[in-house]
Amino acid sequence: RYISSDLASGSFGGVNYKKGSSVAGDLHYFHNGAKENGSGFSWGATLSNLGAKIGYTDDDDQKDFIPANLGLGGSYTKVFDADNKISFAVDLNKLLVPTPLIQGGSETDSAFNVRLDDYRSKGVVSSWFSSFGDAEDGGEELREVSASVGAEYWYKDQFAFRAGYFYEHPTKGNRKYFTIGAGLKYNMIGINFAYLMPSGSGQNRNPLSNTLRFSLSFDMDK
Repeated sequence: RYISSDLASGSFGGVNYKKGSSVAGDLHYFHNGAKENGSGFSWGATLSNLGAKIGYTDDDDQKDFIPANLGLGGSYTKVFDADNKISFAVDLNKLLVPTPLIQGGSETDSAFNVRLDDYRSKGVVSSWFSSFGDAEDGGEELREVSASVGAEYWYKDQFAFRAGYFYEHPTKGNRKYFTIGAGLKYNMIGINFAYLMPSGSGQNRNPLSNTLRFSLSFDMDK
C-alpha cells in the first residue's frame, strides 16, 4: 500500500515541513481446521504494515517508524445443528516498533539527543526484531501485547449476535472496552452493527464512549 500523510506543512523554527509518504505491505497465514460440518479450530498469523519509515522534513535522520504489527489469533466453532452454531475467538497483537524513548529526570538534553539519534538510525527490519527485547524488563514487553476475546452466535446463517472485550495496558494506550453487536445476512448482502462501551476509570470521558459501528458487505459468490 502507499501511505500519504499530510500532518504538517509550511515552515516553523527554520524547518520546512512537507507531506510524508511511505510504502508498506502485509503477510498473512491462515489454517482452517474446520470439519465438514463446520465445527473445529482455526488459527492465523499476520504481519501487517511492514514498510519504510516516514518523515515530514528533508532530514532523513528525523524519520519515524510506521506502526508495523504482529497479530496472532484463533477461533473455535461448534455447530449444533443446521440452524445453530457458535464461535469463540481470541486475538493478540503487538507493535513491531522499538519502545519510544523517554528522557530521564536527571538526563541532559544532549545525552537524550544522542540516544534519540541512535533510536532513529535503527534499520526498519532490525527494528522489528529488536522490538521484542528493547523494553526495560520482560514484564514491559508483555504489557505491549493487546488482547481481544469474542463470541458469535448464528441462527440459520442469517441472524448473528456478537459480544467481545478489548484490553490494552494503561501504559500502552489504556483502551479497554466491551462490544455487543448483531448482523443480518440476506442472499448476497450482509449488514452488521456494533455498540462500544468503554470500561475502567475515566470511561465517561473516553472518546470511544457510545460509539456505533456499521458495516455493509456483499458476497459475490451468492
